[in-house]
Amino acid sequence: MKSLIIFIILITCQLSFANSKGGKKKLVSVGLMALNSSVSQGGTGPSGSSVLTRSEFVYGWQHWGLGAIFDYDLHGSNEKDSAYGIKVEGYLSDFFLEIGYLISAKRAYTDRTIAEETGTGTVLGFGARFPLGRGTSKTFFHASYKMKTQTLTQQDGVSLSEPITQTYGYPVFGFGWEF
Repeated sequence: MKSLIIFIILITCQLSFANSKGGKKKLVSVGLMALNSSVSQGGTGPSGSSVLTRSEFVYGWQHWGLGAIFDYDLHGSNEKDSAYGIKVEGYLSDFFLEIGYLISAKRAYTDRTIAEETGTGTVLGFGARFPLGRGTSKTFFHASYKMKTQTLTQQDGVSLSEPITQTYGYPVFGFGWEF
């Protein structure tokens, strides 16, 4: 699966370079999603607010873009997740589709004997970017929905006999700048 995703990203990158006849743009955006949750098993469990952030840098052409992503998530006071990777976007007017590969995904804990779990992952998403202001405004609002799958293969540096697969979807809202 990993080889297929890398192959698709490389082919799409080649197509984007071949199709780039002007219209180049660079985008930087930061998005946020917040929710309140609690989980309990046997009477105890983590609770609190979750704050998920997504930062992106995208170099785009008329119909395609190639970028880097960084996720940083806080789940209450006991868990911090981070991930970074690459992505490819396809554009249709103000709307976009994305596919990404997380080079590194990490979950770190403060309330367990396990300090961290690490692995890789994938991201699929769709959304829209709308300019703020009139004319040649370089600031935009973006809204998107992400489907993220993390496959965690190590706990505290030791390979797991059976990987942990975590899949979840979430909306992201934020602002960005084109330059």
